[in-house]
Amino acid sequence: MAMYCAFFDESGHPDDTKYLVVAGGLASVEQWVHFEREWREALAPFGTEIFHAKDFSQRKPPFHEISLKQSAAILERLAGIICRRMEKIFSFTVNMHHYRAMNAKYVFAECYGYPYPLAARSCIGGIQSWAKTHSVPVQDILFFFEDGAHNKGQLEWIAERDALPIPLFKNKRESIPLQIGDFVAWHGMQCINGQSLDKPIQAVMRRLESMSHYWRELDMSDPDRLPALLEIPERDPALRYQCKVLQKHGVRRALVHYWPKDNPAESKIDRKTLVLPKRKTLRPEDLDRALQDYTAKKAAKDQDDGGTT
Repeated sequence: MAMYCAFFDESGHPDDTKYLVVAGGLASVEQWVHFEREWREALAPFGTEIFHAKDFSQRKPPFHEISLKQSAAILERLAGIICRRMEKIFSFTVNMHHYRAMNAKYVFAECYGYPYPLAARSCIGGIQSWAKTHSVPVQDILFFFEDGAHNKGQLEWIAERDALPIPLFKNKRESIPLQIGDFVAWHGMQCINGQSLDKPIQAVMRRLESMSHYWRELDMSDPDRLPALLEIPERDPALRYQCKVLQKHGVRRALVHYWPKDNPAESKIDRKTLVLPKRKTLRPEDLDRALQDYTAKKAAKDQDDGGTT
């Protein structure tokens, strides 16, 4: 039986925003029961159980007639519930400009992770580290993500590949706790986009940052670094690529399928003769060390090159 549950949602879209944020919270099963009760009580005066941070900021019904003072009070109350009931909150940001530059050169999305699965796995990695520190078996934690997320099938493969619990997918109407992810991700996104001077957003972020939290953004400013560590191949400009998550012998595998761009029809996959490739993976706890080693070696090489010119 699960001891803890973690609920996550996203803010932003990989196709048309500068950033993608996946965020959520971890708490014991008992605390989630209290969270759901208090969250419903806070929203009951408005005749709803659903809080969308973006819709709230745009004063869409049922919040279209509230004053600025009432708005601040609602946000304060919801942030207070999160701080009171959560063990820890988690947030991972993908800089889409850096991601696109890297992915344009390397077969990164298909081989290792599209933006959403990459961010979601990093949040799971944060919980994995927390579980290890607190002697909690990660298999005793249930992970829930908002249904309809982009490339969720790849996230299931990544979790299975890394020996983690397979995430479960629900929508906000059937699972109230998912709204914590929407709340944290949206407010975090506003700060990243330069809205941190907005007083209500400032107040929310101060409150959230007062509790135990894990904010993270993987540095992809060097488009060659992560592909080098993970041995990701470069793209062939003459080919189209697609990631297909298949099950063979009851195990999920991600196949990078490619075919010539001058052929509009995708070639079929023969499952009977399919050989699924093995790929190098790094556990989140090993990634930071590998990044540091890469950075040190590159700095040393740059220094040597500078000295010989």
